[in-house]
Amino acid sequence: MLSIQNVKSGYGRITVLHDLSLEVDNGVIGLFGPNGAGKTTLINAILGMNRVETGTITFEGREIQNSPTHEIVRGGIALVPQERELFPLMTVMENLVVGAEQIVHAREQIAESLEEVFSHFPILKEREKQLAGTMSGGQQRMLAVGRALMARPRLLILDEPSLGLQPSIVHDLFTVLSEMTEGVTILLTEQNVRESLRIVDRGYVLENGKIVLSGSAEELAHNPEIERSYLGL
Repeated sequence: MLSIQNVKSGYGRITVLHDLSLEVDNGVIGLFGPNGAGKTTLINAILGMNRVETGTITFEGREIQNSPTHEIVRGGIALVPQERELFPLMTVMENLVVGAEQIVHAREQIAESLEEVFSHFPILKEREKQLAGTMSGGQQRMLAVGRALMARPRLLILDEPSLGLQPSIVHDLFTVLSEMTEGVTILLTEQNVRESLRIVDRGYVLENGKIVLSGSAEELAHNPEIERSYLGL
């Protein structure tokens, strides 16, 4: 679905990603690494917000590197950013509808999409008239995911979805993510490797802008380097 080959990207004269390659197929794919490893830079490169100096990014057979972000989004990729970036003075329902309004095929399926989002996150149905800015952090994260799903993407990217959430909320959120893979592939960037390995099919470890490890969830969970550096074993 998404193929990244030999990508070099960064900020101005600072190179962050060095000849990076990875493949995103069906299911849930994890991208792990510490702060500063290049996870968000890679997401920005995929979405056209960071210039790709060399290499290619191909989505469903079409090269998208350095394309306008709005074209990439309309082409089937949606992002849930770290900071959620909701409209705090708009209601839950209004935030959800905004997620579909700029994409023709999504705009035509708003009612169906709302039903699907509410099935994943019933609390959003209960709070549909509540202002987004008055919700808890966990509920706002659910709303951000729901809003992204309203665009009916084929690839959903989540940048550090566990950031700032208490462990029980993280566990529940990841469980929902593992259940919503029908029709949508998920690329998940995380520092919480332990929780992520519970739901991912395959993972990559990014350090200093390079992929240093990859494998199935089971392979990574039993890798001595992962156990030592990320699982505290």
